[in-house]
Order: sequence, then C-alpha cells, then structure tokens
Amino acid sequence: MSSSSSKCTITFDNNPFGVYYAGQVVSGTAELVTTRPKTIRSIAISISGFSEVRWTENITKQDAQGNREKAVETYSATEIYYTNDKFVYGQNGGAQLELPAGKYVFPFQGSIPPNAPTSFNGAWGRIQHEVTLTIDRVMRYNNEFKQAYTVISPYDLNLNPNHGKPLHKIEEKTFCWSLCCGSKGPMVMTAKAPFSGYAPGQKIRFNIVLDNQSDVHCSDVKVRLMKKVVYTSRSPETKTKETEIKVADNHCGEVVKYNKAEFNEFLQIPSTTPTSLESCSIIKVSYSLKFIAKVSRIHGDLVIEFPLTIGTVALFASTVETEAVTSQPGRGPVYKPLPPPMFEEDVRSEQFESNTFKPRYPVFLNDGELGVNGTATPGPAAPPPSSANNLYPSPQPGPMVVTPTPPKANITPTAPPAAVMPSPTAPQSPAVVQPPNTNRPTPGPPHQPSLEVLGFSLPPDYEPTPHDPSANIGWK
Repeated sequence: MSSSSSKCTITFDNNPFGVYYAGQVVSGTAELVTTRPKTIRSIAISISGFSEVRWTENITKQDAQGNREKAVETYSATEIYYTNDKFVYGQNGGAQLELPAGKYVFPFQGSIPPNAPTSFNGAWGRIQHEVTLTIDRVMRYNNEFKQAYTVISPYDLNLNPNHGKPLHKIEEKTFCWSLCCGSKGPMVMTAKAPFSGYAPGQKIRFNIVLDNQSDVHCSDVKVRLMKKVVYTSRSPETKTKETEIKVADNHCGEVVKYNKAEFNEFLQIPSTTPTSLESCSIIKVSYSLKFIAKVSRIHGDLVIEFPLTIGTVALFASTVETEAVTSQPGRGPVYKPLPPPMFEEDVRSEQFESNTFKPRYPVFLNDGELGVNGTATPGPAAPPPSSANNLYPSPQPGPMVVTPTPPKANITPTAPPAAVMPSPTAPQSPAVVQPPNTNRPTPGPPHQPSLEVLGFSLPPDYEPTPHDPSANIGWK
C-alpha cells in the first residue's frame, strides 16, 4: 500500500551493498520519515531469510460430475530459514498510538545463521534475505518497507580433492553416409581443462583437438558454461521444473573436412550463483562445461560435457606464481595468497515475478595463469584466426602454423596459505534514546537468531539520507 506521507530508507553499517557471509552479523538503520501524524498500533523490524518457488501449468482434470475440463494449476513451495520480529514502537495488538510527523531512526542488528543458503533470484523461484519495517495501521492496510541483502554460503573448493582433478575426455562421431560408403573416417574431439572447480572471475583454460577425418564441415568449435536450476514444488504435489541457461561461451573457430585443428584458449567465469549446497531443498543450482563441434542440423553436433563446480573460494592450485622461484631451487612455484574478491551483481537477468533484486557474488579478478596441463604459463595472447589452428595442410594458401610454446616443467608446489574470509567492519552501536511510549519486546524463542533493536533518536540537526529510487525499497 503506497503513501506519499511516509518514506523509509534502510541502510547497512559499513556495507553499502549489503553483502554478508552466512554466520555474520547484519546491522544497519531504518530511517522513517512521516509528513503527517499516523494512528498506529506498532512499528516492528524483522530480519528474515526464506525461499519460495511458484509456477503454473495447463492441466486437464475431472470435475465433480466426472467430466474432463481444462484448468490452470499452480505449483509452489516455501522454506523459512530464520525470522525474528522486534517491536520498536508500541506492541503487537496493543492500544492505538499517535505517531507524530517527523524523522525516526531505528538501528537494528541480528545474526545470520551459519547454514543460511546463498541468495538467488531466478525465473521460477528465489532465495531471499531481507530487512522489513512494518507499520501496523489502525483500520488500514499495514505499511511495509523492505530491503534485500545478499547472503553467501561459503563454498571452499579446497576442501574437496575432487575439485582439483583435471578434466579429460575423448569422443568421436561417425556420420551416416560414412557408414554407408565406408570410405570416410569419424570426427574425433579431445577436450582438456586443468580443474573440476572454479570461482567466479577465474579463467577456465582449455585445450581442444578436433580431428575431422569425415567429409562433414565443422562450422564452429565452441565452449559453453551452462547453469542448470531445478525448482521443486511441495503443493499440490512434489514436482520439478528445470531451466538451463548459458552463462559464458567462447567461439574458437571452424574445422574444415579432412582437417585437424587445436585450440588453446580460455573461458572467463562471470559473477554467477555458486553451486548449491544442502541448505535449500527446493532450489538447486549446478553447472556443466560443454565442448561443442557444430555441424549441420541433419547430422547432429559432437558434444563433450563435464560437470563443473562453482565455489566462493578458489583452488590454491589455480593461483600458482607464473615465474619460477630461483631462491628455492627444486621447490617449484609457490601459491599466491588468495586476493580479496570483489562483489559483483549476478550476470544473468532472470527474476522471480516482481523481485528485481540482483544478488552480488564474490569475483576473483586476479586470476592465476595456469595452463591445461597444470603448469604455470604466461598470460594468453589474442586468439589466432581459425585457419592458424589447422594442423593438417590446407588446400588453400594460409598463414604459417605456429607451434605453441611448450609449458614449463611441473615442480611440486609448496603448501598453500590459509584462506582468509573477507568480513565487513564491525558496526559501532550508537548511543540511542528510547522513546517514552516504546514497550520493551518479549525475547524470541531460543532457536531464533537474535535481533537487537536499539530504539531511535532525533538529534535537532538530523537530516534524512536522500532517497534512492533504485534501492528497491517501497510499499507493499
């Protein structure tokens, strides 16, 4: 319910973008400005985390007389991870109170549970964490102001040795007329990448060799990072809905028939949702890395696909120094300390219904330069033209084939340093004057995260923070 007589701005202490790790403390202030008096029962602030999914499908069902009819069925589910309401003015269901016109500042502080899931906004569901200020009006709709914040459930790739394993697979495809004639060979693709897990901002350095012994033209060799989301409903029944979208891709070039080409390039991972952990059961996010040799539709593409894990802490092995350590001969390259990540908005634009909030995820911009064989190599140069990748002689004149520089020798790396989790500066609790008509709230259940509401103060020279229309705060 909108109203021009009141505005609310919710900000976070020392955290302008509102990004927190699960287990940290969220704190800030809710600034309420009213231009005329209001008759209310109470004002409450809540910190909450929840997930919900919802979609509709056209179905056919029987009515009470047994006749079949078409209908629209809504599938949905909700999970609540934490919630705690505290009354900062009046009390729940209390007597009517007069809220004079003026400026009110309500500091808040509360803990995010360690198992809270990572924020997510998708086509058919969301995982949302938000601060809500609710004004309980008398004989009117309540006024609600909301501000979402990002929560990240840490996913350290170093804790699972499988994430450090290289990817390597060979696939081949024989086309139909090659089987009939018996004179043509298959199309054979070999794909390699050094690891099975990466963090946003890193580069997936890959090697592809496509041996096209067939007489079918390969118009493009491309690599794609695909994001799969599975939504699960609980009502009226358990049902799943899946989406798969492209997060990043790289077009390497063509390979003509009776020819062979090799590609040594990379695919950079943008800001994207980490792979799901077990804390949310109705929304699951997973990734795959696809190597595709594109041919005409009548034949069907040759595809190699690997499962890939996206974490929030990069592998130590993916951050080796690019230069050998001369002061310690025989010790090999050393691991660089993990740089603190930047927090960037999700690269995708899907949103659940009217929810326009875009979570921010950690992005490691200082990526280690690592080749597909697991050894340190210099940074890549600009990709050569597709004809320069041919390993077989071409019937048409073309540029000379340049042999890639061989990688440096593998040397056993030293032990990595411990990962340091970034943490916002601890908020300072301001001195607060309690209003005379504020009732002290009853403590919540012991299993709920604590939420401290410190009251409000009205300094004579206080000025409100300018309202930002893009801050996603408004009436509901």
